[in-house]
Amino acid sequence: MKAWVQGFLLAFQFFSILPVRRELPMEERQLKGAVVSLPWVGLAAGVCALVVSFLLDVYTPMSVGGIALAALIISSVFTGGIHLDGWMDTGDAYFSYQSIGKRLEIMSDPRTGAFGVLSVLLLLSVRFLFLMETLHLSFAAFAFGLLVLPWISRGVLLYHFAWTPPAKQVGLCVLFQSAYEKKLMIISLMQNIILTALFIAGYHLFWIPVFLSLSAAFLMYWLFRYLSIRSFGGMTGDVLGATVEGGETLLWIVWWISILSVMD
Repeated sequence: MKAWVQGFLLAFQFFSILPVRRELPMEERQLKGAVVSLPWVGLAAGVCALVVSFLLDVYTPMSVGGIALAALIISSVFTGGIHLDGWMDTGDAYFSYQSIGKRLEIMSDPRTGAFGVLSVLLLLSVRFLFLMETLHLSFAAFAFGLLVLPWISRGVLLYHFAWTPPAKQVGLCVLFQSAYEKKLMIISLMQNIILTALFIAGYHLFWIPVFLSLSAAFLMYWLFRYLSIRSFGGMTGDVLGATVEGGETLLWIVWWISILSVMD
C-alpha cells in the first residue's frame, strides 16, 4: 500500500505543479502506482478549474468568455505546461515532413519552432471556443466536462503503455511503460467504472455525453496510435503529452455536441 501511495504522489510530482517535496523512490511498484494515478492528476486539475470558475460565476460579473478563459489557464498551469510542451515539440516534428529519425531529433531539440507555436495557439483557441460554448449552454455541463474529460484523456495513456511500441529505448515514456502489467488495466477499468457511475448518479442526464466521450476516447486511442507509429515509429514522452492535450480538446468538441443533443 505504501508503494501505491508513493506512486500516487509521484504522478503529481511529475505532472503537476503541486509541491510534493519528498524524494520518492522510482522502483517498479511506485511506477505502477504512478501509471494508474495519472487520471487523478487530470481530475485534480479539473477540480481547481471548476472551483475558480464557480467563484467567478457566483461572485463576479465576469462574462462567459472570461470564465472559460480562466478555466483554461488554471488547468494548463496546474500541469506546469508539461503536456503542452509535448504538443509543441510534436507539432514541430510532425510538420517538418522529415524522416522518422529526423523527426525524433527535432523533438529532442529544446528550441521551439514556428509550427510548434502555431499548433499550440490553434489547440488552445479551439479548446477555449468549446469551453465557452459549453458554458453558454449550461454551467452544469461545463462543470462535468472540467471533471470528466481530463480524467478520460489521461486514462487513455495506459492503453498506449500497453499496446503502442516506444519510438526510443530511453526517456520518460519507456520508464513508465516498463511498469505496465495486465493488473493495471483491470485497476484502471475499475476506476473508470466507479467514477463514471458516480458522475452519472450525480446528474443522470449526462450519461449520454459521458458514454459518447468514452467511445470517442477509444477511437482516438487508435487514431493516435496509428499516427505515432506512422510518423515517429512509436510513442515518446512528447507524443504522449500531445495525445493528452489533443485528446482533451477533441473530447470537448464531442462533449459540446453531445450536450446539444441532450438539451434538444
